[in-house]
Amino acid sequence: MSKLITYVPLSSVERIELRVTNCRKTLSQVKAETKAHYVLNGGMWNPDGTPCPLLKVGGAMLSGTPWRAVGYAWDKGPDIRMTSEYGGAANFIAVTALVTSGKPVDKPSYGSAQGGKRGRSAIGLRGGSLALYCSGDGTGDAATPETLRDELAGLGWSSAVMLDGGGSSQCDFGGERITASRKVHNWICVYLKQAGQAPPEQEDKPMNKHTVCLDPGHGPGNVNGSPDGTYKEWEFTWDMAQRIKPLLEAQGVGVVLTKTADNYPSLTERANISNKAKPDCFVSIHTNAGHGKGWSSGSGLEIYTSAGPMTAQRNVLASKLVNAFHAAGVALRSEPIKHNIELTVLAKTDAPACLIEYGFHTNKTDVEYLKDTKYRDKLAEATAKGICDWLGVAWQGETGADGAPGPNEVSTNTETNITGLLKGNGANVSAAEAGTDFATAGIADSGGSASTGYWVKYDDGTMICYKRTTIMPNAQTAMGDFYRSDYISLGDFPAAFTTLTYIQPEIWYANYSTLYMWCTAVYGPSTTSAGSVAVISNSKFSSLVEVMYTAIGRWK
Repeated sequence: MSKLITYVPLSSVERIELRVTNCRKTLSQVKAETKAHYVLNGGMWNPDGTPCPLLKVGGAMLSGTPWRAVGYAWDKGPDIRMTSEYGGAANFIAVTALVTSGKPVDKPSYGSAQGGKRGRSAIGLRGGSLALYCSGDGTGDAATPETLRDELAGLGWSSAVMLDGGGSSQCDFGGERITASRKVHNWICVYLKQAGQAPPEQEDKPMNKHTVCLDPGHGPGNVNGSPDGTYKEWEFTWDMAQRIKPLLEAQGVGVVLTKTADNYPSLTERANISNKAKPDCFVSIHTNAGHGKGWSSGSGLEIYTSAGPMTAQRNVLASKLVNAFHAAGVALRSEPIKHNIELTVLAKTDAPACLIEYGFHTNKTDVEYLKDTKYRDKLAEATAKGICDWLGVAWQGETGADGAPGPNEVSTNTETNITGLLKGNGANVSAAEAGTDFATAGIADSGGSASTGYWVKYDDGTMICYKRTTIMPNAQTAMGDFYRSDYISLGDFPAAFTTLTYIQPEIWYANYSTLYMWCTAVYGPSTTSAGSVAVISNSKFSSLVEVMYTAIGRWK
């Protein structure tokens, strides 16, 4: 990571300290000694070791030539403000003002040694929060003072001062670091009143039987987004959290968020907030990106957990989520569940934790879906349903005033819609066999065979397809305590859908009495093809297995 931005609510700040080390200590040493939650390099210094242009620490003026300059003054910390009056404050730091009174400084004042495209550090205010910025030297996020000014103003900083940059630009924001070899003269150290950064109303676990911690990834100022600039990851993650939260609460599940709309807690702080709340599970919300800066071919949803085995609750949670997304018709990656022990929010979170990458914002097709309001609703509902399934909370759908299914609820009136359509062996029935029930059900057409599968088309445009097929899986690939086969095609649907919304495979028959096995979610289904499945078992095997699938969608 070559750029970090964080926003710390001033209400959560205990104190801000200027630590002078006279170029004798590294960032790691300062972090270890101070135990500050945030550490950022401070101002510049002269060859004789005196700071410049102006530094006042604990009431003592340290600058060799204290001239009048605009900077930040404070006594303890929460009272920090931009001013040119340094005399009445215990602490003061000034280098180059970039934003004052919410407006960019027309011509920032700096020496030739500060110009050019370099790593940058800055301190400022945004709303009721202390704003901290750091980018690495020699990286793609290096900037000129002017481009830094424009970026901070665009992020809504009401005031900002550029600090020492280049090889001095380095920070530790709650465990996330930008490092350099240079030992700098002074450091800005920020201490919080408590671990974590959640506002008071989010700190305590809600009084519910179950609680979930939702982690909207990133925050304002994060640069992740589509190459054309029409999509921002941090905006999506916050919006998704606002959609998922009320859905869970409607099921009686309490929700804790790791952030507010305008702050940017570090990964470690997010984990700390979750650990303090002690939720049943932790779900981090993100979108994915391919390599490079342009558009890429990578697409689909995938979920990360820290590690195997698949029987661990974090992986059971991931599986429930995958099943919910699959049932909703969301396109999945070929391996929808992956493991990464190095992801901080997964490794440092006590509760069973998953990180969902809802799609690729570097894929042109994915990003159009991710920007779509209705698609976000679908993702939110699938997420909430997957979590509830794992919690053992029965999903209660909304219904209309007349008792008809609501927009997100499937009809359960099987007597009207299904009676007389299927024989006990799964074969299709004829119109004569169905009698009046056939007409009552509103059937437009039906057909199929044992080899191709069967289909039923309803007058309202709904279509159901179902098929039993024999596959030959070879379950040899270890997945924790279980074994997975290769993916095997289920063939084409007996009739083509215009839109596929649901497909569910299951083991129909296997000549094993001692094995526990199930199908994975379908990979790569389309409107014409049922896609492919793998079989997972508690032991290695290679034998014929009968799989039954049911698919629901639209034929018109």
